Amino acid sequence: MPTTKTVLRVGVLLVAVAAFAAVIISMVSAQNTPGWINQDANWAANKQKLQAFGERFQTSEALYEALKQAAGGVKAVTWQQMGDPAYDWSGVYTRAKGGLHFDPDLLPESGPDSAKLTPAGQQVLKAKADQLARTGGEYDPISDCRPPGTPRWFSEPFLHEFIVTPAQTWLINEMVNDVRRVYTDGRDHTPAEDAYPTWNGDTVGFWDRDTLVAHTKYLFSGQYQRGVQPNYSDKTTVVERWHKVDPKTLQADVWVFDPVNLAKPWYTRQGWTQLTNDDKQLRIRYWDCRENPNNAIITTDEGTSQFPDFTFVPNDGEVSSDPAVKKAQEKQGALK
Repeated sequence: MPTTKTVLRVGVLLVAVAAFAAVIISMVSAQNTPGWINQDANWAANKQKLQAFGERFQTSEALYEALKQAAGGVKAVTWQQMGDPAYDWSGVYTRAKGGLHFDPDLLPESGPDSAKLTPAGQQVLKAKADQLARTGGEYDPISDCRPPGTPRWFSEPFLHEFIVTPAQTWLINEMVNDVRRVYTDGRDHTPAEDAYPTWNGDTVGFWDRDTLVAHTKYLFSGQYQRGVQPNYSDKTTVVERWHKVDPKTLQADVWVFDPVNLAKPWYTRQGWTQLTNDDKQLRIRYWDCRENPNNAIITTDEGTSQFPDFTFVPNDGEVSSDPAVKKAQEKQGALK
């Protein structure tokens, strides 16, 4: 019968072997890591390669570690290096394409999503489709100025700004004063025992030459966008690679991992286009749902949410063709 010492030695040996195997797997994966792939006539095939690359990893942590290995580890970036135009992300941007699809490559008539869903994720999607078929609408959580959250952050419209420094990169969406901070000063994630979920989670990253690689965890649950699109759970984690493609375009490879809703990691290529701003009138302003009457929320009898028509007239209901808008105006008049 083996002694306690023998059992302990075997246990330690097994842990060491498992750790060594994980390092070997990570190194092999790093050797086969695809570099940045520009979108061209072969994008459909290359997108599948990037999807398949993400599917090689059981967790986002493993993918992030492989990208780190491929970059040769984390190296500090200096202000002098950031004099290169590749690091100049200044300007005001808007989402390049995608509308309300989380996957920008999907056209409005192409279907609800390109994600590979679990049975639970499919059930959520069906419930959303049934809700829209029954009522024609939904209650969107951002209607009352709750933050969109990440990963939905990627699909939100309005103005964006990006501030790059050696220690941090700020990814700013004007909507709801939404700022994501990517820490690139070598720190790790907040320890699990001290962490708690937030709208945009905890994001750390590093620079692989002129590409910013980031990893996000500790997120609230949410939805990728309104309409018949999947939800994401509080188990969701995200890996990103940000790259300045040309003087006017920023893009990001995004792999979303979610064991609750996604059967496989979901890869998308997100993009933002810099807007012409010669007169310097475009700027990120403070967002407040109360700042004008057109941000008022209308809750319909079916429990869905919508905004008034953007008519900017004293009595929106008089000129609107929407029964819900008319009814809301009448109710408001009765309360006065």
